[in-house]
Amino acid sequence: MPNPVIVRKVPIDRAALLVKRLIAKRHSVHLWGKPGIGKSEVTRQIVVELDIAQREIDGHGWNLIEFRANLREPVDCRGIPHADLKTGVTRWLVPDELPREDRDGKYGILFLDELNTASMQMQAALFQLVLERKLGDYTLPEGWVIVAAGNAVSDRAAAQRMPTALRNRFAHIYVVADVNAWAKWAVKNNVAPEFVAFARFRRTLFDDTRGLPVGDENAFLTFRSFTKASEFVDEPVEFRTELFASHVGDDTATEIDGFIRLYQSLGSLEDIVANPTTAKVPTEASEQFAVCTGLARLATRKNFKQIMTYANRLDSERQTLLIHDATMRDAKLKETAEYSAWAVANQHVVMQS
Repeated sequence: MPNPVIVRKVPIDRAALLVKRLIAKRHSVHLWGKPGIGKSEVTRQIVVELDIAQREIDGHGWNLIEFRANLREPVDCRGIPHADLKTGVTRWLVPDELPREDRDGKYGILFLDELNTASMQMQAALFQLVLERKLGDYTLPEGWVIVAAGNAVSDRAAAQRMPTALRNRFAHIYVVADVNAWAKWAVKNNVAPEFVAFARFRRTLFDDTRGLPVGDENAFLTFRSFTKASEFVDEPVEFRTELFASHVGDDTATEIDGFIRLYQSLGSLEDIVANPTTAKVPTEASEQFAVCTGLARLATRKNFKQIMTYANRLDSERQTLLIHDATMRDAKLKETAEYSAWAVANQHVVMQS
């Protein structure tokens, strides 16, 4: 009996660092992971970061072209043959969707999303493009690189086994759901703090070992559906739970709504800022996550002294959570005297972050 295959799995933020290093060597990369954990989003974010860095080097930016192989036929990839009457040979009309340097820029990512849901014939048509950067008469521009993403067959996401020949043409990175990585992204992108706090408090709900629905559930919890549900946090109470449930399912929606009620029962965060030395310090973990995440979202240079006064009444772990989130949203908070004093006293934490 063959030994089980063991693969190294990494959170999405670690995957981003690895992808950028592989891209620097112009290696084609395939991201694997369950639906909704951020594979497509992280690819778009990588392009943004590379674009900023490249413009500082030579003034050129990075572009992104998404090519959904599962919506195409092989002819869409190779092109349409036509007769060259002058030479007496058949040539191929190159698909307009593929990157062209004169139109799409010197650098970029050709993103083959959901690659292994494409037909076997379509995957076979991409062999040459992935390995040799050519496809018939077409050549991928030198500054462009291929990144693909897909789900494992076991995830029951319409995926099929990728041909060995195609697999061997990629560098493979296996991504797992990770609350800390999602929370970093969520804080930067102003996702409702109630949802960030809930994810941290109930992180086991997002554990990668939890399987996808085995029944006919249409709405279930992933980071993608959770983020969409967060857009309805300010809806009237009589609609809120049902709107959450439309994305994450009834059980999770009920739990999220209960957490939001707890969050709101803590009183005004502005009251904590106004009275940082006397405001109540919660003892329940759920309340601690809620207060820390909310205060971090509220922090400005104007009120940071008061927030730090309150933070110093918390345990080390909660202090770090609050201050990390606040400074990630606004890096200028690190220029304050309050942050400098905290950083000196917590050098071991600052070095690890």
